[in-house]
Amino acid sequence: MSDSVLRRRRSDRPDFVQTNLDVDRLAEEIIGRYAGEQRIIVDGMPSVATFFQPEYCADFRVMRLAGQLALAVNQRAAPDESVEPLRVPIPDLMLAALLHDLGKQHEDCAPFIELLRQTNLRSSEGPHARERQQYLLDIVRDVHCRKGPCMIDRLRDAGRAELNNPFIATVARRHGHDYEINRSARQGCWWAREINVVTMADDYDALTSEGPERAYKTARHGASEAAGLLRAGVGRGRYEPEILEIFLTDVLGR
Repeated sequence: MSDSVLRRRRSDRPDFVQTNLDVDRLAEEIIGRYAGEQRIIVDGMPSVATFFQPEYCADFRVMRLAGQLALAVNQRAAPDESVEPLRVPIPDLMLAALLHDLGKQHEDCAPFIELLRQTNLRSSEGPHARERQQYLLDIVRDVHCRKGPCMIDRLRDAGRAELNNPFIATVARRHGHDYEINRSARQGCWWAREINVVTMADDYDALTSEGPERAYKTARHGASEAAGLLRAGVGRGRYEPEILEIFLTDVLGR
C-alpha cells in the first residue's frame, strides 16, 4: 500500500501521531473515568456494574505499559521512516488496553472464572493436569474475547461516546490472537500492529506479576526470563518483531 493511501486513511488531526505525552498522567485520567460503579445498559434496561478495583488492577498496569510502548513506537518512527507510526491515537489505544479483558465480567464467563478461582492449578499434578489446565484456560480466553465487545456496548449505550471507536471493541475481541492471525489476509484486520501492542503488554504483565487474576499462571517469571519468552513468541507468530524489539529496548530497557 502506498504512502499516499496510508496518509489518506490516517486521521488528519495534527496530534494523531503523538511523540510527547505523559503516559502516567493519562493512565490515571482514563482509569479515573472507568474505575468503580458504572452505568450500563443490559438488554435495553439501565443497570450498574463495578469495574477495576484500585488496590490491585492488572488492567491498569497493562494500559500504562501499552501506552509506554505506543509512545516509544511513535518516537522511533519520527526520525526513522522505516518504522511505521501507529494508526491509532495513543489515548484510544490505552483505553482499549484498559478494557481489553472486560469480557471476563460478562455473566457467560462468570462460571468459568469461578472455576479457575476454586481450582489450584499451580499445584495440579498427574499426567493430564496440564491438559486440563489448558482446556479450562482456552474456554475462558474464548468466552471473554467474544463477550468483551458486548460489555463495551453496554457502557457505550449508557452514554460513553468515546467507545464508538470500533478499534476498542476490536482489541477486546482480538487481543488473544497471534499477530500473524490478526494480519492475515483472510482473518486479519487493519489494526494488527496496534492490537499486538496491547497483546504484548498483557502477556508481559501476565508473565511477571501475580495476584488474584493471575492465579492460573504456573509461575511468576523474572524480567529477563519473560523477555526470553517474548522473543520465542516471535518465531511462532505471536508478536510483531519490530515492535517487540522496541518494547524490549526502549520500554523495558529504560
